[in-house]
Amino acid sequence: MNYFEFLEKEKNILLNPEQKDAVNFNYGNALVLSTAGSGKTTVIVSRAGRLIYEKICSKKILTITFSKMAAEDMKNRFSLIFDEKYRLKADFSTIHSFLYKIVLDYLKRKNKKITLIDSNYKIIEQILKEQYAKEYFNIVNEDEIENIVSKISFVKNMMISYDETDKHNINIKNFKEIICKYDEYKRKNSLMDFDDILQFGYKLLSQVTYYNDLIKRTYDFIQIDEMQDTSKIQHAIIKSISNNNLFMVGDDDQSIYSFRGSFPEYMLSFDKIYNNGKLFYLRNNYRSDGHIVRTAKKFIENNKSRFNKPIEAKNELKNEVKIVKVPDRAIQCKYIVEDIKNYENKSIGILYRNNISSLMVANILNEKNIDFYIKDDKTKFFKSFVLYDVLSFIKLSLNNKDRESFSKIYYKSYTYFNKEMCNFVLKHKDENLSVFSILKRFPNLEYYMIERIENFKHDISCISALKPNAIIKFIKNDLEYISYLEKLDDDGRNSLPSTLLILEILDEIARYCKNIDEFINKIYSLQDVLNEASKNKSSNITLSSIHSSKGLEYDVVYMIDNIDKEFPMERRNESVEDYLKILEEERRVFYVGLTRAKESLNVIAPYIPSTFVDELIKR
Repeated sequence: MNYFEFLEKEKNILLNPEQKDAVNFNYGNALVLSTAGSGKTTVIVSRAGRLIYEKICSKKILTITFSKMAAEDMKNRFSLIFDEKYRLKADFSTIHSFLYKIVLDYLKRKNKKITLIDSNYKIIEQILKEQYAKEYFNIVNEDEIENIVSKISFVKNMMISYDETDKHNINIKNFKEIICKYDEYKRKNSLMDFDDILQFGYKLLSQVTYYNDLIKRTYDFIQIDEMQDTSKIQHAIIKSISNNNLFMVGDDDQSIYSFRGSFPEYMLSFDKIYNNGKLFYLRNNYRSDGHIVRTAKKFIENNKSRFNKPIEAKNELKNEVKIVKVPDRAIQCKYIVEDIKNYENKSIGILYRNNISSLMVANILNEKNIDFYIKDDKTKFFKSFVLYDVLSFIKLSLNNKDRESFSKIYYKSYTYFNKEMCNFVLKHKDENLSVFSILKRFPNLEYYMIERIENFKHDISCISALKPNAIIKFIKNDLEYISYLEKLDDDGRNSLPSTLLILEILDEIARYCKNIDEFINKIYSLQDVLNEASKNKSSNITLSSIHSSKGLEYDVVYMIDNIDKEFPMERRNESVEDYLKILEEERRVFYVGLTRAKESLNVIAPYIPSTFVDELIKR
C-alpha cells in the first residue's frame, strides 16, 4: 500500500490535500507556512516517516526544534506511529543540544574542559554591583538583571558587534562594559552559556571542515520546526549544514521572541535566499470556533510585514468574540470570577502579556476559593525591589531604628542622602538612637539637609498612621518614590509601566486589609497561594502569559489587561521605523493569545482600551 494509505488504515492519520502536498516534498528547499491549529507537527512527523517508508532517505533525518519540550513531544509522537527501524533513522533535537555535542567533541580533542552554566544571574549581579558601587549602595534588583541577561542574549543571537549595540535600542547604561566584563569572567573560569554554544558551534561549523562534513555525511535531510523563532545566528548555522536541502515549517504571524533574537524577516525573504524554493500553505484552522478564526485573521492582517496567506476555519461559527470594557483591573477580576461559572468542566485559560498581571486575578480567585493552576510563578513580584522598597518604607515607619530598612530606601525618596550618610547610620555604635537622630550627627551637615531630615522623619512617621489603601499613594507621590522609578527607567534599568503595575497590585491587595499587619501578612500568604497553585496542574483554570501559552489551547480564553500604552507598549525613544517593528510583534503576541481559544474568547480591557481592542472592534 502507498504511504498515505498506510497512515490512514494502519495509524488512523488522515491528512488533507495541503498537508499531503507538503509531506510529499523530497529534495530542495521548502517553506511550509502554517496557520494556528493547522497540524504542522503532524506534517513534520509524517514527512520524516514517508522519507523512510519510501526509502528516499539513505542516511538519517535531523529535525531541529527550539525547545526541549517540543523535541521530546515530536520524538514521542514519531515513536507512537513508527517502529524501531524508523526511529533509528530520525533524530529530534534542540539546536543547542545538537551543537553542544559538536563543541564537547572539539574540546575533548583539544584536551580542554568547559562548564555549561544554566543561569548567569549571579555573575551579572556581581558585575552590576561593582558597576553601580560608585553611584548606589550595591543594590541590584532582579528585574534589571533579567533585562541585561535578555539584552546580552539578543546581541549574541543577532550577531551584533559590541561597538554597534547603541544602534539597536540597547538603552542600558554602560552596556558594552558590562557585556565585556561578563565575557572576560567566563573566559577566566572556563565557562560557557547557551548563547556561547551557538557562537562557538557556528565557528566550528564554519571554520573546521571536519564537522561540517560530518553533519552532511550523517544527515541527508534536515527539517526545522517553528522557523519563525530562529535567530540570525541559528539561521546561519542551519544554512551551513543543510546542503541546500532544507524543509522549514513555521508561521510568521506567531513570531513573538524578538527579545531572544528571533528574526522572522528571514522567512519573509525565503524566495530571495533560496532560489527555486517551494512554498506550501496550511490554511485550515482545526482548533477554533469560526468566529474566533475570522476575528484573528482580520486582526493580524493589520500587520504589513507578513505573508498574505489564506487562513480558514474548519469549525462552525457558534460563539461571537466578546469584547468587555471595564473601569479598572478590580472590576476585570470580578467579571472573570462571575463569568467562569458559565463554563463548568471546560478548560479555561486566563492569558496576559506581562506575568505581573496574574497577581490580581490570583488574589481574587483565592479570595473566592476558586481552584487554579499558574504556569510557573514568573511574576518576580515577591522578589521585586519595588515590593521590598514599599515594605522598607513601612518598616522604617513602624520602627525608626530599623537601619536595614533605611539602607534600602535612603536615596529613593526626595532626600537623596548619599552613601556616606547611609554608612554613617549603619556603623553608628549607639543602637538606641533613631536613624534620623544619627543622620543629624553626620559631620558638616548643611542647614538644608537638617531640614530635609526633619521632613523625611515626619513623612515616614505618617505612614504608620495611614490605612493600608492610602499607603501606596503616599509613598509614590508624597515621598516622591515615583521620581526614583522614572530615573531607573531613563537609565534603562527598569520599565516604568512594570514598576507602576507592582504598586497598583499592592494597592489592590491593601483594599482587602484593615491594618498594616494584615497587609503585610496578606502579601506573604499570597506568595504561598501561588506556590501551591504552580503544583495544581489538574485544575481546569490556568493562568499563563501569552508567551508561555504558545502551542497550547483552551476551551475558553480570557485575555486580560488589554490597556492603552501597556499592550502594545508605549513608544518611547525608538525611531518610527523601530517602533513599527515593535508594534507588529506586539500584534503577533496578541494574535497568539486570540488563537489559543477553541470555543469561547473574551477580550477584557480595563481603563482605556488598547489600540488592539479598537482594531478588533473595527474588524
